Amino acid sequence: MAKTKISEYNASASNNTDVDGININEGCTPSGINNAIREVMAHLKDFQSGNVAGNALAIASGGTGAENATDARTNLSAAKTGANSDITSLSGLTTPLSAAQGGTGVTSIAALVTSLGLDTASDARFDSLGIGTAASGTTGEIRATNNITAYYSDDRLKTRHGNIADALDKINTLNGFYYSANETAQKLGYTVKNEVGVSAQEVNAIMPEVIAPAPIDEQYMTVHYDKLVPLLIEGIKELTTKVRHLEKALDAHKNVDHCSCEEK
Repeated sequence: MAKTKISEYNASASNNTDVDGININEGCTPSGINNAIREVMAHLKDFQSGNVAGNALAIASGGTGAENATDARTNLSAAKTGANSDITSLSGLTTPLSAAQGGTGVTSIAALVTSLGLDTASDARFDSLGIGTAASGTTGEIRATNNITAYYSDDRLKTRHGNIADALDKINTLNGFYYSANETAQKLGYTVKNEVGVSAQEVNAIMPEVIAPAPIDEQYMTVHYDKLVPLLIEGIKELTTKVRHLEKALDAHKNVDHCSCEEK
């Protein structure tokens, strides 16, 4: 049979007696040898180009054992191209897939957390946040299904500098009122709704320690409402003292009146 492609050549040299029907056996003509060499060169080019069926190079010889990309991937257990569903797993990656390739650009969960800016050394920013529940979608709002625990109150961590003096007088300078976002606040993104609160300027005049720059724009102020509780506690104590003095004065007055009545 005429050997028309490389895959038909024999590993035993003595069995290769023709090239595409050209006689190269012992005693062949010189022109036959010339033509056979040319034919072999053509076969090699066809093999390189993959133009002839049956010329697949075995995997053991450094090839794929296939004549098309699909069969080559199957033979090599390589990932397919196409839909994501075609790729069921990846293993042994030494270079991580980039984000543009559908990967993360890193090779570990810890590195992924860092790359997303979510590790303990990062300053992350979110539009809204839900803890144990869905985020509201309202810019700047944090929603949680349980208590939010922060800062510290333990007396063992504090150096006291005295109780708040004149608490009632300070409280009496404050006003609790209803309000809604004005035009400036609306331009900053706040919606118009009925709310209750105090004035940061009034609080700043008596207790600047509970004032902080407003996160929306640091030229404005906001109040740590929870830090007003100590002022209210001391105010209640002062008021209690006043009430007790009044009660004693009233009792003394009643006793005087009672004695006067008995003498009469």
